[in-house]
Amino acid sequence: MSAVLTLLGALDDARLTFRSRAALDRHQDRLAHEHLRWVAAHSPAVAARFRAAGLPLSRWRELPPTDKAAMLATFDTLNTVGVTLERALAVGRQAERTRDFTPTLATPAGPVTVGLSTGTSGTQGVFLVSRAEQARWAGTVLRHLLPGGLWGLLRPQRVAFFLRADSPLYRSVRHRQLEFRFFDLLRPLPDLAAEAQAYAPTLIVGPPGVLRALHRTGVRLHARVISVAEVLDPDDEAALRDWGDVVQVYQATEGLLALPCPHGSLHLNEAHVHFDLEPLGDGLHRPVITDLRRRAQPFIRHRLDDALRLHPGPCPCGQAARRIHSIAGRQDDALHLPGAAGESVTVWPDFLRGALAAVPGLHEYRADQTGPSQLTLHLDPHTPDTQAHALRAVRDALHRSHADPTRMTLDTRPLDPTPPGTKRRRVTRTWRPA
Repeated sequence: MSAVLTLLGALDDARLTFRSRAALDRHQDRLAHEHLRWVAAHSPAVAARFRAAGLPLSRWRELPPTDKAAMLATFDTLNTVGVTLERALAVGRQAERTRDFTPTLATPAGPVTVGLSTGTSGTQGVFLVSRAEQARWAGTVLRHLLPGGLWGLLRPQRVAFFLRADSPLYRSVRHRQLEFRFFDLLRPLPDLAAEAQAYAPTLIVGPPGVLRALHRTGVRLHARVISVAEVLDPDDEAALRDWGDVVQVYQATEGLLALPCPHGSLHLNEAHVHFDLEPLGDGLHRPVITDLRRRAQPFIRHRLDDALRLHPGPCPCGQAARRIHSIAGRQDDALHLPGAAGESVTVWPDFLRGALAAVPGLHEYRADQTGPSQLTLHLDPHTPDTQAHALRAVRDALHRSHADPTRMTLDTRPLDPTPPGTKRRRVTRTWRPA
């Protein structure tokens, strides 16, 4: 039955390719009308938001946005499957302790998958996915990411997941031509490399930082590479092409947000999710999402912490869904540094990532703002050459971002290894204004 549901989900998703913005908007309006009526009737927290705002459901686009903290605070009455936050966290944390990710939660609505985010923004997110939502997710991923799409099932496919945590969600595709293997990131890297070499996957899914470290071991693989969980920087993409085609997926606790097209563009998943994009300046936008299909844990006018750059023009593939040029980083990781007149200037992570990625001989790095005018570069390797090139590249990038390096203290130090299972963040801000 799971294979049938998954295939139907993939075929349903295949029909949802819109060639005009007007047709896509009409599709979203139809979904929103039915979805919001159901959610408001089954989620007391969502209904309370509309009452507090004095808005009818038809004016949902005017609903004040919520965020992760508010979602967790109202979790017990937000979800529609009768799961408390305490219970969800207990199941998710037990799975992470035991490394057994097979259990699901039994609810009156049926079995529900529980997952936890890494919590790199300071608050660990929780997600609930019903069996029907799991099948739709699997079908969508199958069509967009499998080599050759659905036709890829004509030959055996071996999928390697290099992830912090396994999940029944990833194994929900049941097909005789598909084999899955979870590679636990808490295991030593040489062991993972040896097992991957023996497994010979046709599809590799993992964070680019982990896959790049795996690539440096010299393991030879021939597979399509799917970047998840972290920003895919150009230097990582170029290196991983040694294994095969490289594409990025934009997925978070809040859902499957963008998928690649055959031309390599990353399109917002607007067939299923409505995006309002709040301008942040410098051509960046912060998404406010409304998932038009997700019912177990509704996301209605939910503000994300990410900063996106969009492509201004249409994609050669003909899809009307907007496409992402780059994910600049999380708003919490934006640096606030002094400008020429001493004013505070925002420097987005992608400026520094681009600069440091071009430093000759630099394997890995992290830039961390540790004070109001203090920036520390953690470098691997930490040599006189990499120090000199990195400092010069960062000063140039700061000038382009209208920050003033002469008003700052820039220093370098060796990069400490990232603990296994930890999400890589190449630009961070550990300093917070008082």
